[in-house]
Amino acid sequence: MRVLITGGAKELGRVFSEVLGAQGHQLVITGRDENALRTAEAELRARGVDVEAHVADLGDPDATPKLIESLGGLDVLVNNGALGGPVGPTWQVDENEWWRTFEVNLRGTAFAANAAIRAMTSGRIINVVSNAGAHRWPYLTAYSVSKAAVIKLTENLAVELKRRRIAVLSYDPGMVDVGLMGRGCDVESGDPYVQRVTQWARSQRDQGRFTPVEQSAALLSRIVSGEFDHRSGELITPADG
Repeated sequence: MRVLITGGAKELGRVFSEVLGAQGHQLVITGRDENALRTAEAELRARGVDVEAHVADLGDPDATPKLIESLGGLDVLVNNGALGGPVGPTWQVDENEWWRTFEVNLRGTAFAANAAIRAMTSGRIINVVSNAGAHRWPYLTAYSVSKAAVIKLTENLAVELKRRRIAVLSYDPGMVDVGLMGRGCDVESGDPYVQRVTQWARSQRDQGRFTPVEQSAALLSRIVSGEFDHRSGELITPADG
């Protein structure tokens, strides 16, 4: 299958790319960092993966849709790219930075999904979300609320697509020691709100509440294969694995 992974060159997205590539899927990976994309592309090809990399910033509402249109066909879209957003009380953080998080996490995801739907006759769209969207994450409200909106977007798209052979699922990969949570555990800052987030992240890791990244990637590969298509509109979590 042809699988497009946004944010597919770094962190958890890179792990997803490695696992799906090893399973023989034809990959298209995107992101903002051209150097990271070229490195990932070269290393994946060295392992025999059929992959192409394209610079496409989810913050640019036209970039990913134009790429999808140019591909001439797509089976699976993994909407993985996202921003963590500003940290602090919502009324104190930079409001432009707060809103920028929505432009990437929500608008970028929605526009990519729309383009994929227009390009697909069948397949699936997987929106990578977070427990922070299902519950809360104070002091990271832009991230939390944008992910909550993506969960609702998934639910609505699934109903609109119920007469077509396109499944739309939200996927919470769990707290993993890479990406946002991994960085959260390691950051050193004098900011008291960043410190709160760091202490909480470390406590979750110390209590064994992190999901092994291999487990997260393995569950994603099952979603990509179509195993959960009958649950279109729903949120898939590590508990389903």
